[in-house]
Amino acid sequence: MKITEKLLKEMIEEETRKAFGSDASTRTDTAKDLKQRSRDAVKQQGIDNRERGIIGRMEKNLAKLADLTDIKSGSVFAVLRKLNKIIEDQIAELEGAKKDEK
Repeated sequence: MKITEKLLKEMIEEETRKAFGSDASTRTDTAKDLKQRSRDAVKQQGIDNRERGIIGRMEKNLAKLADLTDIKSGSVFAVLRKLNKIIEDQIAELEGAKKDEK
C-alpha cells in the first residue's frame, strides 16, 4: 500500500490527537518559549490586538485553572481535550481551504 501525503498527514494528526496531555514542559523550557514568543509577537502580521487579547485571556485562564486543580485528569481534562480537538479540526479545515485556493 502506497502512503500518500494526505494519508500520512491524517495518520500524524490522529497520533497527535491521541497524545493530548502527554506533553511536558519544564520551567526552563517555558521561560525560553515565553522569551521566543515575545520576540515573535513583534513580527506577527496575521494577529491583531483583539486576537492577542483573546489568546492572552485563554492562556491566563488555563494557568489559573491549573493552579486551582489538576488539569491532567478528570472532567477538566476531558473538556480541554474536546476543545483542543475542535481547535485542531478548525485549523485543518482552514488550512485545507487555503490549499484549495492555490
